[in-house]
Amino acid sequence: MRLSYLDSSWKYLLLILLLAAGLRLVNLSGRALWYDEAFAVLFAEKGLDAMLDGTLTEVEGGAADIHPLLYYTTLDIWMEIFGQSPFAVRLWSVMLGLLTVGVVYVLSRELFDEKTGFTAALITAIAPFHVQYSQETRMYSLLGLLLMLTTYSFLKAWRSQKWIWWVAFGVLAGLAMYTQQLAAFYLITLGLVPFVAKRRGQIYRVVVGAVVAIVVYLPWLINLPSQFNKVRSYYWIAKPNPARFLLTIRSFLVVNLDMPASVSTPAFLGALFMMLFVIVQVFIFARSRRTPRPQLRIVLFVVWLAGMPPLLMWLVSQFQPVYLERGLIASALMLYILLAWLFTRSGVPRPILTVIGVVALLLVGVGLFYQYTWDQFPNSPFQDAGDFVRANWQAGDVVVHQNKISALPMIYYGRDLTQHYIGDTPGAAEDTLALPTQEALQLLADSCVQAAVGDGQRVWFVTFGFAEEQYASAGRPEFTQAVTWLQANFTEMQTYTFNDLTVQLFERDEDVHAESVDCAV
Repeated sequence: MRLSYLDSSWKYLLLILLLAAGLRLVNLSGRALWYDEAFAVLFAEKGLDAMLDGTLTEVEGGAADIHPLLYYTTLDIWMEIFGQSPFAVRLWSVMLGLLTVGVVYVLSRELFDEKTGFTAALITAIAPFHVQYSQETRMYSLLGLLLMLTTYSFLKAWRSQKWIWWVAFGVLAGLAMYTQQLAAFYLITLGLVPFVAKRRGQIYRVVVGAVVAIVVYLPWLINLPSQFNKVRSYYWIAKPNPARFLLTIRSFLVVNLDMPASVSTPAFLGALFMMLFVIVQVFIFARSRRTPRPQLRIVLFVVWLAGMPPLLMWLVSQFQPVYLERGLIASALMLYILLAWLFTRSGVPRPILTVIGVVALLLVGVGLFYQYTWDQFPNSPFQDAGDFVRANWQAGDVVVHQNKISALPMIYYGRDLTQHYIGDTPGAAEDTLALPTQEALQLLADSCVQAAVGDGQRVWFVTFGFAEEQYASAGRPEFTQAVTWLQANFTEMQTYTFNDLTVQLFERDEDVHAESVDCAV
């Protein structure tokens, strides 16, 4: 009888995993890779030695880059086996996402029961936010997996008092830090649990686990000061205001994209409605005299891990902005577990749960639609633009990108094309691609359009449709200077648009003597 029950349980989990796989494979290679994804592929393919040089070499007192290399290393191994097509490089994140759905099931079952485990796995399987980062060639799918495994190990260690689980907790926490250093906000929150719960007997065990994590992370920890100096000197994130929490709720329950206002506002209101209902229900559950204390402690544990990391990251960001919704993916997963508790164990009447479920499914539908069809910035149609340029290519042509954001994706899709890009203004917030990283990529930026064009007879000048207005509003002359020089030395033949990506074709004017390359002009 027991074996039959287990067989049935695994069948349900398998169906959920198949659903999760199907949703994560939809249009996997149809949406263009964006800058961060292209960087991941072009960087990882160079191997560990080059990545170490491109990350840890100091530039003006800070490291060249800020991300540790565990994900990039695993991606390099994956690409050696499966290749570098858009489908292949994103499939690694899909696999990590599927494993996460399974771990969420196991963790939720450990926290509550089998039914809640299945519900949490189902919610994670269809959650557009998790689908989004399971379809992206970045480290966040791996981050979510490792932090869920860390949480499971913590829970097993807490309950069993076995040291093997505390060691596992420390090792997994260290690996999470090797994946993305924003994991620290979640790990600190997890480490504070015995203090908040006033369980003094557990404090020294958590400390032992933390020591193990530090030992695992120590080879990279010694480089942390220079990487922190990089963040302090050059980082593009703005200081978040209190409204950012509301955007985070919408991201967790819908998708982390700049949807049109006509859709974003209703989606935001729906997500806020769900979140407020969960908060009220937790409050009612906590105040009820009929609530068993062990169950309340478990619910509060989940609430703590879902809510405290965003708050902690927001507070730190008031001094050094680092607030990124995708860096909070573990908190989103804990929110999905909390929603599973709401649907299975909170005692909310079924008609009310039906309304909540309908709202949730509508949000899922909206989020998945935009995730699958989004073809604007940052996922502009770089491949289409590259294919068009290739089809009309002539000897002596050169592609010049106004900046790195369009360059790296089009270089990924068009390695056979001669492509250059103009570097960021030194010291500016967007100056994130340091010279050692450029050298590791073997893609050096040019300091001005004149140097990028060189001896090119025809220039395909690639910008975003919003670039002119954006540069002007920031009081930066680089865009106008580049266009003015091109118009003075070339004849503008045609302008092509690919959604919000603009490609202008310039042909060298033989009657105009081109100025010598002087980037100071």
